[in-house]
Amino acid sequence: MKGNRSVVLESDVKKAWKNDEFEIFLQPQINAENQNIEGFEALIRWAHPVHGILEPSEFLPIIRGIQMIERLDFLVFEKVCAFLHKRHEENKKLFCISCNFEREHFIKSNFVETLEKIRKRYRISAEYLAIEILEGKSFEEEKMVQANVAELNSLQYQVCLDDCGAADSVMSDLLFHSITHIKIDKKIVDHIERKNVQVLLQGLCGIAHRLSYRVVCEGVETKRQLELAKKCGVDSIQGFYFFKPMDTDRAEILYDRYTGI
Repeated sequence: MKGNRSVVLESDVKKAWKNDEFEIFLQPQINAENQNIEGFEALIRWAHPVHGILEPSEFLPIIRGIQMIERLDFLVFEKVCAFLHKRHEENKKLFCISCNFEREHFIKSNFVETLEKIRKRYRISAEYLAIEILEGKSFEEEKMVQANVAELNSLQYQVCLDDCGAADSVMSDLLFHSITHIKIDKKIVDHIERKNVQVLLQGLCGIAHRLSYRVVCEGVETKRQLELAKKCGVDSIQGFYFFKPMDTDRAEILYDRYTGI
């Protein structure tokens, strides 16, 4: 049955592009000290006409299989820019939204140029956009990556190294790229009650802060995990303990309520 569903979804993916069925959900990132909303991460969902809202785990393997993942990354970025533009037109306060990008983007000479064309189309300041570098193997084209990250910095984008501490994360990225944030992988949070994991997380936070990076901890689901993450030195929290990902309408209501708009 599950196999049949996968076959059906694979045949429906191309229709999804045509019918604009991919949507962004937003998950708040919370300041660890004062618990204010600092921003959001944009997460892709598929609003399937038959199966309803689908999680990425159901369709991203299909997207990767047909080599459309880079197109999907830019689609999410454009939808974020369109969302922020709408808030601007309504004279509402803007906030930073982070967008995930596969590492392959960063070895391409036209990556930043493509981002800028989209951003300028919607007239959004880059300070409200964060680019998350997803986990993966070390970059082969180091100079091109450094050039792209440096250009993003110069344009005032925030740049975050995602899944730090995961099996495939590359610690050398912390040294060679001018990032602004690191995001701690959920696998570390899942085992945060273990003393050796706490030592590791404290060490990562210490390194990050010495390099003037902020530390975001994702996957926090319990009060105990929150307390230990704060004790280890993280700056921001993302996870079900505070909020699950939500559609943009609910995210706007939540943010406006938090900020007193």
